[in-house]
Formats: sequence, structure tokens, C-alpha cells
Amino acid sequence: MAIPVDINGEHFPTKAAATQRCQDVLRSYPGQTGSGPGQPEAVTDEAHVAFLTALIARHPDVDEKADGGIAGFKVQVNPEGTGNTRCFYVLRTDGSEADFSFRSCL
Repeated sequence: MAIPVDINGEHFPTKAAATQRCQDVLRSYPGQTGSGPGQPEAVTDEAHVAFLTALIARHPDVDEKADGGIAGFKVQVNPEGTGNTRCFYVLRTDGSEADFSFRSCL
């Protein structure tokens, strides 16, 4: 039986549909050439920021990931990953950052 998922007012009939939405947001930020290691790119679309804020609130370790408050988000290659895998990072108000898996949020 399919389990529906609701994130920031968006209803997804299945976890697969929510996964596709997360991947679509991730692909919206392919990286800026010359921006440094991992080609980081800030998440600038307000709808994406709102979606990611609601998404990370579902993370099992949200207190650790968003410790001190959320200043924004970025997408970049995870240096600990394999290959050229881009992932989401939460930017904290204290200037630190943490990567997070959208799959853990679903």
C-alpha cells in the first residue's frame, strides 16, 4: 500500500513521488563553474527554500542538522560520497553547514 507524503503543503500520493520532487529540486542547481571544490550553488528559489525547510524538519536528526537555526541551503558535490553525487546542505546561522539526505526525511 502506498504511503502518502505531505511536505510544505504539497501532497505526494507515494514516497516515490516525493522522492522525484526532491530530485527535481536537486537538479535545479547543477553547480556553478569556477565556484570552488564541489561546485556549490546556493538555493535561491523561495519555493525551494520553503520546501527544503519543511523537508529537513522531517529529518530524524533535525536538531543536529539545523542546530542554531537555518540561514539557507546549498547544493554541492559531497566530498565523502562516491563519484559526482550532489546533495543538499543546510547552512546554519552560525556559519557552519551540514549535509542531509532527503531520503532520510521521507
